[in-house]
Amino acid sequence: MNLKKLIYVSIVLLVSSSIIAVPVEVGSGQNQAGLFVMWSDGYSVEFKVNFDSNTTGLELLETVDTELADNFTVTTKDWGWGITIEGIEYIDDFSEIHFNPGYIDGENWWHYWNKNAGEAEWTFSWVGCSARLVNDGDCDGWVYGFNTIPEPATILLFGSGIILLRRRKK
Repeated sequence: MNLKKLIYVSIVLLVSSSIIAVPVEVGSGQNQAGLFVMWSDGYSVEFKVNFDSNTTGLELLETVDTELADNFTVTTKDWGWGITIEGIEYIDDFSEIHFNPGYIDGENWWHYWNKNAGEAEWTFSWVGCSARLVNDGDCDGWVYGFNTIPEPATILLFGSGIILLRRRKK
């Protein structure tokens, strides 16, 4: 690797570890949980949802949907045995629409991940979002079509790598 590329990669690593988008804060209450959503186009957003006690993962989504009604929409389907997410849409600050349907209308589905307070790793949820009780400091993640939930810094590094590869091909 030549010196120019080494400097570029070093800058990307340094900047990506310090630039993380400010989470959107919604809700009210004494407790707070993180909610991370990533669409198949690679766009992601993080929310800090304030709540009182006895909140579920579904209620985190519904709080964001209610408070950001013009920019965030969640569509659910109640099957009787459980609730599935059949679409999440978000209009970002540049009026760009990020949308993925659920399993019924899509080629994939929304994967639900959890990270309890104090844990370092995300785990795939085997409990539905309407049954998961969320505590202060917990995090929920929704990722469309991916196997694992990436952290925001990982997304920046991935994007920078794509830019570097595109520049190389030209």
